[in-house]
Amino acid sequence: EELTHEDFEKWHRRGGADAVGLKIFEAQVGHPNDSMPGKPELKKWTRKKAKGVYRATSWAPDSPRPMDPWKFLTYFFVPLSVGMFPHLFQHWLTAKSADSFKLAVVAHPIFIMIVWVPCVLLGVWMTSADIIPAHFPPNAVLPAAVKALTTPFVAGLLSAGILAAIMSSLDSQFLCVGTMFTTDIVTHYRKKSEFTDKQLIVIARTFIVAIVALTYFFSLFEPRRVFTLGVWCFSGFSSLFPLIFASLYWKKLTKAGAYAAILAAGGSWLYMFAESNWAANPHYTIFGVMPVALMVAATTVTMVAVSLVTKPPSDETLKKFFK
Repeated sequence: EELTHEDFEKWHRRGGADAVGLKIFEAQVGHPNDSMPGKPELKKWTRKKAKGVYRATSWAPDSPRPMDPWKFLTYFFVPLSVGMFPHLFQHWLTAKSADSFKLAVVAHPIFIMIVWVPCVLLGVWMTSADIIPAHFPPNAVLPAAVKALTTPFVAGLLSAGILAAIMSSLDSQFLCVGTMFTTDIVTHYRKKSEFTDKQLIVIARTFIVAIVALTYFFSLFEPRRVFTLGVWCFSGFSSLFPLIFASLYWKKLTKAGAYAAILAAGGSWLYMFAESNWAANPHYTIFGVMPVALMVAATTVTMVAVSLVTKPPSDETLKKFFK
């Protein structure tokens, strides 16, 4: 007999089922490419599969959890990160005047909508499609959907386009990281005349390779959801937005206040990231709001408080940066 959704709703639910499932199958959970201890022919489970197996063998799903309105509203802090992306911010610093941004300010939201609205719609449609099997790795859903819905030729073109878009952003970020390291650290604490251009290029490339190697090293551990990690990364960028806004419009911002804001942003991000079990909990919130909201608040309060109790910038400095 086929049971309807209403029939299932009448059954008793057990609170904290996901946590119980992870505890019971703790030994089986790991990287999907790793073998089970003593059973090399079997691969380890993802966290999602462990929770699913427990649900399937013991009717114990957690009650449905609709998104809290405050959590949804505080998601709007995340887009502030766009203004803090290093590779974009570095481009903006090359502008000769504010007039250079007139077209960008108007066109950017429009083109972002053109790009992202179809992505969101595809994501919504895919959640109701019956082509992705249960317990499928979340990070592999996109290539699996492309393969299932298109021909091999079109799938190749789409995959190449996705990789091209990723590589474009990565190239910009790598170049920016290398420039930041050589300009803000190497030549800041050592005279630039001590290095040749070739030496600076080698130093920048070595630093970039080290960062990529470190990132790859962390990826060898149990994989987290790409989207969840992305939200955490963007949240960190967003927490620095109050500092840039104050730098442009608040004349009482001090050097000590700027340093304090950066420390508050980094400290609050690290604390909350650890509290979420390093992004293992995709539903992590604090007081029902997104962590990014508290990060922005912590940065703002710290920056304002420290700036008000420290010596303000001189009139000469203000005349240099404010008309």
